[in-house]
Amino acid sequence: MSEVRRLMTLARPERKTIGIAIGLLCVSSTVSLSIPLGIGRIIDIFSGQDTGLPVSVPTAAGLLTLFFAIGAVANMGRVILMRISGQRIVARLREAAYGNVLRQDIGWHDLQGASTKAKDTKDGTTPASSSEQQPQNAQTTAVAQVKDTGVRSTGDVISRLGSDASIVGESLTRELSDGLRAVVTATVGIGAMLYISSKVTAVMLLIVPPISVAAVFYGRFLKKLSRRTQKAVGEMVAVSEERLGAIRTVQAFNAVDPVETNRFKEKVNRVFELAKTEAWASGLFFGGTGFAGNATVIALLTYGGTLVARGELTVGNLISLLTYTVYVGSSLAGLTSFFGTIMKGLGASSRVFELLDARPLSVKLGVGRPLPVTTPPRRLVFDNVHFSYPSRPHAEILRGVNLSIEPGKIVSVAGGSGSGKSTLANLLVRYYDPTSGRVMYGDDDIRQFTPESWRQRIAIVPQDPALFSTTIAENIAYGRPSATRAEIEEAARLANCGFIDTLPRGFDTQVGARGAQLSGGQRQRLAIARALLQKPKILVADEATSALDAASESLVNEAIANISASHQLTTILIAHRFVAPPSTPNLSTLKTADVVVMMENGVVAEQGTYDELAREGTRFNYLVRSQLLGTTSAPPLVGGQGNAAARAQAQA
Repeated sequence: MSEVRRLMTLARPERKTIGIAIGLLCVSSTVSLSIPLGIGRIIDIFSGQDTGLPVSVPTAAGLLTLFFAIGAVANMGRVILMRISGQRIVARLREAAYGNVLRQDIGWHDLQGASTKAKDTKDGTTPASSSEQQPQNAQTTAVAQVKDTGVRSTGDVISRLGSDASIVGESLTRELSDGLRAVVTATVGIGAMLYISSKVTAVMLLIVPPISVAAVFYGRFLKKLSRRTQKAVGEMVAVSEERLGAIRTVQAFNAVDPVETNRFKEKVNRVFELAKTEAWASGLFFGGTGFAGNATVIALLTYGGTLVARGELTVGNLISLLTYTVYVGSSLAGLTSFFGTIMKGLGASSRVFELLDARPLSVKLGVGRPLPVTTPPRRLVFDNVHFSYPSRPHAEILRGVNLSIEPGKIVSVAGGSGSGKSTLANLLVRYYDPTSGRVMYGDDDIRQFTPESWRQRIAIVPQDPALFSTTIAENIAYGRPSATRAEIEEAARLANCGFIDTLPRGFDTQVGARGAQLSGGQRQRLAIARALLQKPKILVADEATSALDAASESLVNEAIANISASHQLTTILIAHRFVAPPSTPNLSTLKTADVVVMMENGVVAEQGTYDELAREGTRFNYLVRSQLLGTTSAPPLVGGQGNAAARAQAQA
């Protein structure tokens, strides 16, 4: 079994510790197994059937006490060493699995949620733009791909890293230790019984074959049931993780009771039903084996009593045989339990190994040549780029984009929802690679560079920046932990983060989960400071002001403009709004750009300066008026790509 080999590989670094623990196991088992034989001898001495005790009774009692103390210490050492080894194995397993999940590309992560919920259709937030052009079988294709990966959601990943890894660790150490102890006890116990009386032992051994066969079927059943149970637990965790992460939405729509409570209750009930099935199976199995064991004791007592009456067996030996029978019976029960638990561990291990075996769909870290930090800025070119998101491969988002961006320029990308604006940013950061076509940096396809070295040149400010539950300073320095405090403060100053000085602990203020202690504008400015601290050559801002009020938008736009001018960055601004607030007309994302690119239906419909595109008769002019006046209908797109002059000529 491949899982067994991999589990043994996991345990290999602990072989020395486990070896010592097994040695201690042998010592403690030897002590335990000497008890029945000693009791039998003592009974025979007191009954006058044996007078061979070489020492006095008090001396014998003292020696036995010392002997038992040695066994207790050995057993204690065994338990401690095996538990510590187990935790080390679990820690390594979790670190390896978590690290591999982090190394997967965004396409892999997109697919993990496709089978459990429909993706949003907002371009840039999820890979599900232009859903109206999505064939009916595309979602089915995505679900099939997800099933191939085995992983279903973030909550399922958390469940695998948590409970599944713990089950694997227990199977490798605690259960393995108990199983080995049961093997030693059963083997030595049967040997001692054969030494005392082979006739009585033969009666006892009649129970072994049926119990062994039953244990095999029971273990296989548990392995399958364990995988189903852990999968159900993963789904339960996924539901709770997703809903608690969106608690404001849940409460705003009064979906707490009964919608979400019932949804979670269904998942809990599924776990309960599987646990109940396991309880019935375990009860029937252990009840049956227990009855068989007790019946064996009765048979031994009857047959052994007959031998005692015939003088073929002493009373002490019969007591020893019965005691060994209990020991062996308990060991056999322990072995069956051990086998079942190991099967559960194998079921859980296969789920963890799926995380370890996951491979990126396209963008692989470490593949390519490093892009030197000293490389001077170059032109960015989108060369006939086509792209479909992995979760919806038949819905083409970009349909032949050709775009050139000169170094040091500010380019604003505008367009309606689903036009492909944010997809350009996703390709530029190499969250994904184009389906066809190239994204060029000078004369080089960016796929020739390692993703790590390429991303060192790029900083991104998303619509909804992710802040972590730590201090402001640590959030700003997230991409560059080695930054000095002075560099962090300078980045915050350039990003208009003056609000930090008003906080009681300044840069050491905890921002809370996902930055909940800060306003939207404050989070955006921290994201800009974090981007600036990377000292990038390219800055991508995916509508960093879309959810802000006029005052906050003014500060954020001013920060972006100042940074672009002072650091000679190539700046790409994704604009979801075409009209600036009245209080900030000169800081409009579009007006401050050197070039405005108008995206529509996955192509570059127009490009030029803001004044060129704002002229009467352009698509851009129409969409600006639509935002101002609330118009919903639009003239048909004049096909293809082109600049503003070409668009005006086509309409003339």
